[in-house]
Amino acid sequence: MDETPQSIAVDPASGMLMIPAGKAKFALGVGLWDDTVKPFNAFVQRELLDTARHKRKGSLTPASGSLASARQLNVIMQLVPRPDNDYNPHAISVAAPPSHGGTDIERHLGYMYDRNLVSLGAALRTLASLTDRPLGCHAFVGLTPCHPDEGDEDKCDTDGPEDAVHRVRGADGAEYWIDGPRLMLPWWEDLQKMAVDCARTVRPKQILGFIGHWTSWEPGAREALAERTRDKEFTVTLRAEQHVVRVCYQDLCLSTLETGYGGYFDRTIQHVKELGGTATAQAEEHQGALKLLVEDSTPLTAD
Repeated sequence: MDETPQSIAVDPASGMLMIPAGKAKFALGVGLWDDTVKPFNAFVQRELLDTARHKRKGSLTPASGSLASARQLNVIMQLVPRPDNDYNPHAISVAAPPSHGGTDIERHLGYMYDRNLVSLGAALRTLASLTDRPLGCHAFVGLTPCHPDEGDEDKCDTDGPEDAVHRVRGADGAEYWIDGPRLMLPWWEDLQKMAVDCARTVRPKQILGFIGHWTSWEPGAREALAERTRDKEFTVTLRAEQHVVRVCYQDLCLSTLETGYGGYFDRTIQHVKELGGTATAQAEEHQGALKLLVEDSTPLTAD
């Protein structure tokens, strides 16, 4: 299996915008809750029995539904931003792929952990918003035979009634104890670069919101914005004017970005000028301050 991240592309077999697989040893766990354990069990059961998926032509490796080894089932899963989540509006759901039928909410299996969203969440939410394609990633499920060979150290107790929830049966009748899914996502720096490259092909003048920095409101701008929208997150237009860049909501100037002040927006100002003087970005209003989300906030170095 090629574990080197390449580029994000549409997988013709699944119709999903697929993220290349990262290294399995760095795979991320998924939070399963009581109401998703049985649906996850059914998902794995179907993947094991759907032998037609093993023979797909042209799909990205590792092939969905294939056994990478006797102890690992490779699958693909959908990543779905869930702003409706009361606990965390930035939550990302892990769902069965669209081929399993139903809506992405009906196919929901678990959530990415908040600790992983800190570095990966912004890129994943951006990718999901770029096109109308479902966003997919590679994952695997660990398998342990419930009837191990003599001398096998990995044994499975099949007597308890709760164990049946975590067992699946293969096409050959063999039973397996299954682990929770593990997402094979690229390292966050690789993912962000791929997200930028993907965005450039879809929305060339969009500046992605990976990093947020505070910027001062123009006098009266906050009050004027509140009369137009109650949204805490919104799209803004960046307009280059001589040596500064204006941050605008429609025709309302919210803030002015200048070079040199901490260097946080220098690269963004340069990028807006390279795009012909206009670009779009995301902004947030938080506790009375305006935060602009940008791709890179490292200060420019002198030649």
